Amino acid sequence: MRIGVIGPTEKEIMPFISKISNSKISEYAMLKFYSGVYEGIEVVSVLCGVCKVNAAIATQILIDKFEVTHIVLTGVAGALNRNLGIGDIVISSEVCYHDVARGILTEYHPWMEDIYIKADTRLMKLCKDVAKSILNPIQWHIGRIITGEAFITHNERENLIEKFDPLCVDMESASVAHTCYVNNIPFIIIRSMSDNADENGSEAFESNMERAALNSIKLVEGLLKKLGRSLNEE
Repeated sequence: MRIGVIGPTEKEIMPFISKISNSKISEYAMLKFYSGVYEGIEVVSVLCGVCKVNAAIATQILIDKFEVTHIVLTGVAGALNRNLGIGDIVISSEVCYHDVARGILTEYHPWMEDIYIKADTRLMKLCKDVAKSILNPIQWHIGRIITGEAFITHNERENLIEKFDPLCVDMESASVAHTCYVNNIPFIIIRSMSDNADENGSEAFESNMERAALNSIKLVEGLLKKLGRSLNEE
């Protein structure tokens, strides 16, 4: 088992990368990949950059060059569900694009049955178990994440809620899920809320990002520890 761990920006991933043991750096496509060990499990981590294409490039390289068996994406997101507060965590049950027409994915490659890409059920269950044990008092939820390229205005926010009924929105998750889908790689997305996905989102994102990112990383680290223990028990 080798886990790929992706984060879009320095604050969303470097606190984790700094804890990787015996870290070795490799460079592909202008990206730095940090391979080593975390809590007894092999990991390869990368700061992929913001937006869908950057995240997809990093994901495919993790699969092709490092032969990862699972992918975890960590970072922050904009809350779209009124039950979510700043710093709360969303664990993906499924992911989709909000800015790609349905037929692009269902009528052309990869000919998906639906626009919603399912997260790995085992990773989802493990995240749930870990969240119950280590996240108190941080609130956490399991549900749908949607992805698009831009910060959301108030009018767009209401339209997205009506159309997709999501918990949160970001700029990378669906492209990571899409890449994992066509490669048959299990994935999970873990996002902590930095803002409320409206016209004030950019300002709130900057002020809340660091705290939210650390909440997300805390769950990622708990998940990896649990996976490491399960390997030792086999």
